[in-house]
Amino acid sequence: MSTTMEQETINGLVVERAGDSGPAILFVHGSSGGSWYWHGFMSYFAERGFRSYAVNLRGHGPNPPLPDLGKLSLRDYVEDVRGVVDALGEVILVGHSMGGAIAQVIAQDMPLKAAVFASSAPVAGVKFQNPPMNLWFALHGIKSIPAMLRKKSIKPGYRVAASSLFNCFEKEQRRELWQKLQPESATVAVEVLRGTVDADLSQVRFPMLCMVGTEDRTTIPAMVKEIAEYHGAAYQELPEHGHMFMIEPGWEACAQVLERWLAEQVTGGTSAVDAGSQGAP
Repeated sequence: MSTTMEQETINGLVVERAGDSGPAILFVHGSSGGSWYWHGFMSYFAERGFRSYAVNLRGHGPNPPLPDLGKLSLRDYVEDVRGVVDALGEVILVGHSMGGAIAQVIAQDMPLKAAVFASSAPVAGVKFQNPPMNLWFALHGIKSIPAMLRKKSIKPGYRVAASSLFNCFEKEQRRELWQKLQPESATVAVEVLRGTVDADLSQVRFPMLCMVGTEDRTTIPAMVKEIAEYHGAAYQELPEHGHMFMIEPGWEACAQVLERWLAEQVTGGTSAVDAGSQGAP
């Protein structure tokens, strides 16, 4: 069963929606990404009684390109998402990678139903950990230094994307996915690597979850676990999945993990997954 994706403009940004009723869940993409990679999760949760939204940050298509994209800071993106949350009301906020860092900043002072930091980049207090034994990731960092110094936009090359983002895909799929990536702000990359953006979640009273694939070669499990411990969030690993678990083969199992957690912590009752298993002979 497929769900129709509708486009609307919220806070001047293109936002996709699936589902017309139920609790609102807002998905935030990561660096060089877009709402496109949340379509599977959006349909999954819309079919289970949620209003699913996915925002496209400024300068990321289908929003118009920005000539000064490289100068945008993480807080610029925070304001993008904050405006969408204001319009939608109290949401379940799910941020991936860079979007996870955005979600952490928003969670410190906005009322949410829950916050989920998926394969998340860290904020101040947790040091970014380079993936071990990944030469292409290290080389990408070195090659990006001039763009970072000049506040230009950057985009990962094919080899670093294939080894760090799309390592859980067949080789023939990796280039197709890499071609969907967009330029990203080098300023944001510097902020994440240096840990210059704060997020104090010590007073948060709504549920928080960190989830990460065991095969993630961008935001490694050890770092994401440290983020969970730093914020007092629950922690969940996704076996045999990588950084892009929401579009990888078997992504439905990852959606089920989130669905169960939401049923336990937020919406109450039994998830559709557990209800189905209870009804089985």
